[in-house]
Amino acid sequence: MCSKFCSENLVSYVDQIECLDEQHLKELTEQIVKVDTAFMKEYFGDDGTTAIFTIVETKDTENGVKYKIVVGNIGDSRSVLGRGGKSLSLSEDHKPNNPSEQKRIEEAGGHVSINRVRGNLALSRAFGDRSYKVPVEFSPEKQQVICIPDYIVEEVTSDDFLFIACDGIYEGDIFTRESVVEWISDRLKETNDIAQIMADLLDECVLRGSRDNMSAMLIQFKDGTDYERGDEYVPGPYYEGPKHQKFQEAYRLFAEKGHCTLEESIKKYEEIEKKEKRNKWIQYKFIVIKAIIL
Repeated sequence: MCSKFCSENLVSYVDQIECLDEQHLKELTEQIVKVDTAFMKEYFGDDGTTAIFTIVETKDTENGVKYKIVVGNIGDSRSVLGRGGKSLSLSEDHKPNNPSEQKRIEEAGGHVSINRVRGNLALSRAFGDRSYKVPVEFSPEKQQVICIPDYIVEEVTSDDFLFIACDGIYEGDIFTRESVVEWISDRLKETNDIAQIMADLLDECVLRGSRDNMSAMLIQFKDGTDYERGDEYVPGPYYEGPKHQKFQEAYRLFAEKGHCTLEESIKKYEEIEKKEKRNKWIQYKFIVIKAIIL
C-alpha cells in the first residue's frame, strides 16, 4: 500500500519545487516528509517502502544540451550512472549497521541486531513503517527509521545513461553496480530498444537466482519523442487451482493494464510459448545438421 501511495503521489509533491539549488533541496526534503505524513494519515497499517527518485534539469549551452540530475535515496534501492562503460554510484544503501544510522537508531531508543532495526527491519530509512517512526515526539530526522533522503547532484551528457533499480537486482551478488553497467553497455551496442534491454536484464536476474522483487529503469539523456516500441505487455504462464488465488488476481489486473482480458492474456502466452518452442526446435535441427556435416 505504501509503494502504491508513493507512486501515485510523490511526483505531485516534488513538482512544487522550483529549482534544484541547495536551498530548494531543503524544501524538497520537507515535501518528502509531507508524503510520508500523508500516507500514515490515510493508512493505519505498518506498510512501508524504500524509494529512489531522480529529478532532471536541462540547460542549453553552446556545446549542446547539458543535464543536471539530483538523485534522492531513501533505503536500499540504487542509482548508478553509466559513463564510457564505467559506473558511477549515485546512492548509498541505508543499512541499520552503518555507523551514522546505528547511532541515530540507538539514540531514539532502538537497537540493531543481525544488521536489522530491532532485529526485524533490514533498512534504516523508508516511507511508512509506522511502528519504527518512534519516538513519536522526536522530529522526523531523529526517529529510529526516517524518510529523509540523501542527495547526490551530478551533471551528465547524452553519452551517459542512468540506471535505477531496487535490491532484487543486486541482492546475493546477482549484479554489482559495475557489472550491471557493463552488461547494459554491451547490450546498448546491439540495440537501442531500452525496454527490451530491461526485460532481458530481469530475465537474467531470475536465471542468476534472484528471488526478491525486481524493478528497474534505464534512462537515456536523449530526445525520445520518436521512440515507439508498440505493445510492451508480455504475459507469463498462468497457474490454475485454489492455492494460486492471489497470483490469479494479480495476473488478471496485470492483463488489464496490458489492455487484455484474462483469456486473451493466457492465449497470448500460449502463442509466445509455441513460437519459442518452434525456434528452439529449428536451432536444434540446425545444430544436428551442422554436426552431421562436420
